[in-house]
Amino acid sequence: MAHIIDPKNVISLTLSDERQTPDQIQLFLSHFRIDQFIRLRSLTLFNIENEDLNEFQKHIMQYPLTTFSISTPDFCEGNRGALLSSIISHKSLRKLEFKGDGWILNDIQWPISCRLEHVIICCQCNWNTVYSILGHLPQLRTLILKDVCGNRFDETIIIQSSQLTSLLLNNSSDITMDNIESLLSFLPKLTHFRLIGQTSITDPLLFDGSRWENFIEMKLPLLNKFEFWLTSDAFDEADRTTVESLIAPFRTSFWLDTKHWLVKCDGEYNEYNRRFYLYSIPIFQDNFHYSDQRSTIVDFKLNTGVNNITIIHNAHELSLDLSHMMTPSIGHKINSKTNYLFPNVTELELRIDRKWPINSIEYLSTILNLSNLQTLHCFEDFNSHILNINE
Repeated sequence: MAHIIDPKNVISLTLSDERQTPDQIQLFLSHFRIDQFIRLRSLTLFNIENEDLNEFQKHIMQYPLTTFSISTPDFCEGNRGALLSSIISHKSLRKLEFKGDGWILNDIQWPISCRLEHVIICCQCNWNTVYSILGHLPQLRTLILKDVCGNRFDETIIIQSSQLTSLLLNNSSDITMDNIESLLSFLPKLTHFRLIGQTSITDPLLFDGSRWENFIEMKLPLLNKFEFWLTSDAFDEADRTTVESLIAPFRTSFWLDTKHWLVKCDGEYNEYNRRFYLYSIPIFQDNFHYSDQRSTIVDFKLNTGVNNITIIHNAHELSLDLSHMMTPSIGHKINSKTNYLFPNVTELELRIDRKWPINSIEYLSTILNLSNLQTLHCFEDFNSHILNINE
């Protein structure tokens, strides 16, 4: 292969030292000269060690590189931050995706002349890192944060008015509505905002549709796409929160007529507590665990009277326990073979209790378009099977 491929023709390169492909990067370096990839525009390095990254960094500044993606081992030592700082300063680089230890981000020196427009962080990072990114990247347009954690939210930090238009925020710690307003006040050009709250102890004000409405009208005049998923537990019997009381503020003309934003609230009740899910629809999660999040819902309300709405449009990976889902209470609700709950699923994970339930294939064909499937995972007790549909 090394004799057949001309490095001068390669514009995209992906190398991986992950478990399925150990030592691939070293193997590649033993057969190719990096300095010959003179047209390389996209470089992706999975689980790369420092010494190999250093080898790439020596030549990477000569590439017309626009996209750089990197994931690092869980434990790595050395000058990883310095190497990344050098690569980020590349004059043609526009997109960066990072996955690894969050502490590495603290060691990055973001250059003043950095021209990055799109940044994706797939690791735990704190709020100081978020503010640092926003403050040092004047041309940033899209920021995707997969796991923001840490309760210390410094509202005294001042950021110059940012050019950011899209912010996707997955928060795994307690955050308040005041925190969100403080952050978004620096982003007046935002057109797309996504907020995922992973904790069940959520600031009740985040559920307040009236406060969101007032803030968006005053501070985010350009916002046209607002996606969120919030979860809250109510343990106190004195708490009179209901599905109806939560959804009511989202039924104003602002939500329905001006913005055309649809919102749904689910109530999950058991002997220990009540839990509420408030989310925009269609649901935006790419990976959706249907049996975990939907099977015990006993009450729900939408902010609109329109029926026949596709709730989970964007999910490409679906996981469900087929034995639990094959119940009359669930089955009778799904009777259309054209308005699928999951129209775009390509990877399906099924959990089965020893034997396939009766009419299971017919049931699956009513909630997802089976013709789109590419990969099927079947789990039975402790056994698992993976089938690539295309094969």
